[in-house]
Amino acid sequence: MTFRAAVFDLDGTLLDSYEGIHDALSDVLSHFGRPPVTIDQTRRLVGHGLEALVAKVLPEELRADAVNHFRFRYKVNAPKLTKLMPGAELVVTELWRRGIRLAIASNKPAVFSRQLLAGFGLAELFTFIGGPDLGFTEKPDPGMVLAALRAMRASPEETLYVGDMTVDVATARAAGLPVAVVPEGSSTREELEAERPDFVLSTLAEVLGLFGK
Repeated sequence: MTFRAAVFDLDGTLLDSYEGIHDALSDVLSHFGRPPVTIDQTRRLVGHGLEALVAKVLPEELRADAVNHFRFRYKVNAPKLTKLMPGAELVVTELWRRGIRLAIASNKPAVFSRQLLAGFGLAELFTFIGGPDLGFTEKPDPGMVLAALRAMRASPEETLYVGDMTVDVATARAAGLPVAVVPEGSSTREELEAERPDFVLSTLAEVLGLFGK
């Protein structure tokens, strides 16, 4: 199969956002007098959306205020704390050069995804940047990916989903897409292999080998 489009997860796949998320989460926990978490713990907590992240560390009565507090801190500090994952710029720009249509399906709010990608000069390469703030249910619900396919005018069979977590495998399966995973983010190689994705890559740059030149 020759893939003609790609849907990427963002955090842990294209962006190393963990320091920015950890900074905002630490500020939230400090604000509410709660014990801190390490950046490694943060890495394991993320991936299911902001509300789910907050729900893992705070009781229900504090969560609405905590989400607002997190959003403000993250908007201010995340751009200077976020880095591209190794190989991300190469992969995205090379696929775009080859005429591959690109989309983002992330449980991060799309307003943040677009802000961060724009900071690296990559936002305009994506036909679609989705997130729960646009009305989509968080992954693994397939709605965001299906909307990406419509925007790219691509079929599931010709589109590769690329992610770093077990939830990404579940999302791709629900949407009917083949899926490649890179164990450089929140899920371990063993966790990912247990979900039987179509491709387990050692580095993000290996994605290029799955597309025609």
